[in-house]
Amino acid sequence: MKASLPRVTSRFRPLALVAVLGWSLLSPSPAAAEEADRGVSIIAWNVEWFPGQKNFARREAMREHAGVVNADLVKLNPDVLLAQEIRDWDSFARLCDNVPGLRPAAVSAFASRRTGEYWRQQVAIGSKLPVLAAWSELWKAANDLQPPRGFTAAVLRLPGEGPVRHLLVYSLHLKSNLAENEEETQMNYRERDESTRQLLVHIRDMQENVFQGSIVGVVVGGDFNTNQDGQFGDTVMKILSDAGFHQTWGDTPAAQRATWRGSDVHGSATFDHIFTKGLGSPRAELIEVPEEASDHWPVRIILSAADLANAKPLVPKE
Repeated sequence: MKASLPRVTSRFRPLALVAVLGWSLLSPSPAAAEEADRGVSIIAWNVEWFPGQKNFARREAMREHAGVVNADLVKLNPDVLLAQEIRDWDSFARLCDNVPGLRPAAVSAFASRRTGEYWRQQVAIGSKLPVLAAWSELWKAANDLQPPRGFTAAVLRLPGEGPVRHLLVYSLHLKSNLAENEEETQMNYRERDESTRQLLVHIRDMQENVFQGSIVGVVVGGDFNTNQDGQFGDTVMKILSDAGFHQTWGDTPAAQRATWRGSDVHGSATFDHIFTKGLGSPRAELIEVPEEASDHWPVRIILSAADLANAKPLVPKE
């Protein structure tokens, strides 16, 4: 009997933390096996206050926005969706329903740091691959910092014969660049760096302790609010690179990876990234979507069947 997937919403707890057990106990579906043959498509997308494109959107605006995004997601047809600025579990579940086989794994339920109320910009993961576990966590207070939001994570089972092998995937949305003075600007940089360091500690714990011997690759995707172009004073890109993560944008020119459209005040920039570890050297591509869908364009990578087949446990089982 297939295990039902628990729902995570702010009505039950302020911090979404859910373990999903059951999918990986089943044999991989024919669709999952077919995906393994052609590789695994991963999309990272900030969907701009989905649905509605603003905090308190009218119902009609929510319907119109959802209709545009639904159509785009059908075309993208991801095997794994790392989404940001999602209103809640129900909104994300309805979004995933548009793609056959795509099911929500985890949706955060973080509160606004300013008001303490439920925040309508959550981070989420959807997957066609079987899910062993999925959860979300707030960033911890450290070094006089309290970075906003946190991450969602999921352990996904790769199809194939032999020992069970898993992908560890994260969806995140790091601190924005909103600031009223230089002190706040510097705080933004420090908070992004602190979040990234905490992320690496969590990944190491998952590899070495919780899922030792089965994780063959790590994927981290989302809206980082920074880039490799020297525009900002944080060191997020360097922290991840020094930890052995592959920057999938590689040498793509900045003009071809401006994932955020920009505003009347600021020009466009690369804010959205996917980093990988243990999975070869996949290349990211920017997928153009209408402005009515989001102020961010989706980022896609394909994990090739060959790279997945050759991936070995990042931390061998003792």
